[in-house]
Amino acid sequence: MVHVLVASQALLATVFVVSAYSKLRSRAALRSFAATLRSLPGPARFPAAGATAAMEVVAAATLIVFPPVGLAAGGVLLIAFSTWIAVSLRRGQREACQCFGASVTPLGPVHLVRNGLLLLVVALGSVALMSPGGPATVAGLALAVPVGLVGAILLIVFDDIADLFMEASGSA
Repeated sequence: MVHVLVASQALLATVFVVSAYSKLRSRAALRSFAATLRSLPGPARFPAAGATAAMEVVAAATLIVFPPVGLAAGGVLLIAFSTWIAVSLRRGQREACQCFGASVTPLGPVHLVRNGLLLLVVALGSVALMSPGGPATVAGLALAVPVGLVGAILLIVFDDIADLFMEASGSA
């Protein structure tokens, strides 16, 4: 089970690092993300955007250094993000999803599905953390890390992949 934990750590840490980087790469990027936080009062948007990116960095770091705390922090963040998305959708607010950088794709159910999948990875990592298992093997780690990275890439571009399927089903 240690290899499932390592794959979960690699996937979640990568997702949080890429998400944080997309917000922190420039002041303009952070302002762009802050502008999507329309449910907050204007003066609170920029600090909230910075705090969100900082929490993503903390979650990624703790996933690597202290997995129990990192998994819990990642789960709390994902629940908060999912709640924010659900409330925004319920209010009819369809801001552009800037989870991983500038995007014109509006928030939608696909983002809740992606967060659900990420929460499933948190759950798998938590189960692996609590399950007794043998020691890590070099071969297992050599497989677990790339699997986690590929999973992260797929989840980072999840809305683009979903768009392809929606376009294909709409033209049929």
